[in-house]
Amino acid sequence: MLRWLTRGGGWLVLLCLSIGAIGLWVWISEGARGREFARSGIETSAKVVDRDRRVRIGGSKTPTTDYTVTVTYTSGRAPDIAFHRATETVSRDFYGSVREGDEITVKTLPGQPEEVEIEPGGVSDNAFWAGIVGSVFIACGLLALLFFHKTQSAARALRRHGNRTEARIVALTPVGNRTALTVAFTDSLGREQHAEIPPSPTKLVMGAKPGDPIAITYAPERPSHALLAATLD
Repeated sequence: MLRWLTRGGGWLVLLCLSIGAIGLWVWISEGARGREFARSGIETSAKVVDRDRRVRIGGSKTPTTDYTVTVTYTSGRAPDIAFHRATETVSRDFYGSVREGDEITVKTLPGQPEEVEIEPGGVSDNAFWAGIVGSVFIACGLLALLFFHKTQSAARALRRHGNRTEARIVALTPVGNRTALTVAFTDSLGREQHAEIPPSPTKLVMGAKPGDPIAITYAPERPSHALLAATLD
């Protein structure tokens, strides 16, 4: 299990499934909250006291803009009036439709005046997009799980039944932080074979060049299917 997590891509599967689970949890919880606002929300007058727009750069280097609106409002009746301040992420359209100082109508929940929906339907919209993101990550996690399962199954088969031999490097191709190899070798029947080695950690071939020897393990029944012996040790 530890080998799978550290070298077999298990960390990527767990990351995708974890993010997906969080997204689906937000979808379920915020969806229920949005339905509560729609069913029994109490309309309350509020004042816009702040608008904010922030651009952040995600992992894909693509800029994303977040829009927030802050309001103040009151709940209760004299002499037990309570003052509240709340900030909510809103859509670009809603952000552009309000200005500081505007009086707008928000919704609060019965007995929970601190629970507020500033943009009409905003809670349900946020829940919807969280569900979409969660579903995408769950799907990616399951696809990654299938891919790595097949990869690890092939590696286990080579580890148990493969033939180990010394090959000659024909070409090296960088693939991100990994390196794919084309190798030539003579199989157990004396036949010259070529194999495409899937991208492996570059540190395993650091300093290697075409013509250098390298240890591989290949499938006797399909010599073109081979892996670096170091990845199976």
